[in-house]
Amino acid sequence: MSDPAASLARFRATIEYDGTSFHGSQLQPGVRTVQRAVEGVLSKLFDRPTRIDLAGRTDRGVHATAQEIAFGAPLTWDPDELGRALGATLPPDVGVREVREAVGDFHPRFDAEARRYSYVVAEGERKRPLLRDRCWSPGWPLDPEVLARLAAALPGERSFERFARAGQPERGTRCRVRSAAWRFDRPPFVFLEIVADRFLHHMVRYLVGTSIEIAAGRRPFEDFECMLGGEAGTRPVFPAPPGGLYLTGVRYANAWNADPEVPWLPG
Repeated sequence: MSDPAASLARFRATIEYDGTSFHGSQLQPGVRTVQRAVEGVLSKLFDRPTRIDLAGRTDRGVHATAQEIAFGAPLTWDPDELGRALGATLPPDVGVREVREAVGDFHPRFDAEARRYSYVVAEGERKRPLLRDRCWSPGWPLDPEVLARLAAALPGERSFERFARAGQPERGTRCRVRSAAWRFDRPPFVFLEIVADRFLHHMVRYLVGTSIEIAAGRRPFEDFECMLGGEAGTRPVFPAPPGGLYLTGVRYANAWNADPEVPWLPG
């Protein structure tokens, strides 16, 4: 009996999405997810059930400007044609940036070297209700020097258990943060850009929530150092809201799949 997979070509695509109305990126029963939306479109285009692999999981309400996916497609399709078809048929809150042929057994998750996230905060005391699902408006004045010090403490390999809702039992809680910095060049917005080999569940949101509390003078700087060291006894952190978080890139073979951008931010 012939193998159906033998008649398929492997493709990869960089997609973006507004996560507001999605219950995350990965399949879940009975709810709308990015994976379900994309697989539904591909299955109709190919007239066969189609599954995709993703570079990483984003939670409910989290956005992506450069999520990487891979899938099998009939040999009759080429990247340009497939990109046009996806652009015309994906729902309004999902877009395709690029489609290309995948090399060998490329897997967007297991072949990834690093992932990059940005978290956007509207600085100042005035809340921004029209940007509620795009950034976080905590309503507190922030000390930029404190934010810079907090970010400078992040690079390196350590357990981020105190900054995570849950870990992955098979992989533990250790992550290697390659770089982290708060940017202040887009007032009134400030945003954290962080790169790591992997991220734990809600890790960036917990880091941001704690950093904003400290930069607003609502908890001591020493709490951050204690939590980075894994010490117990400090007040639990709270996660920043999901709408300010963006997956902005995945790196493969020393090359990012997209530039680090959050398109709506003023230039």
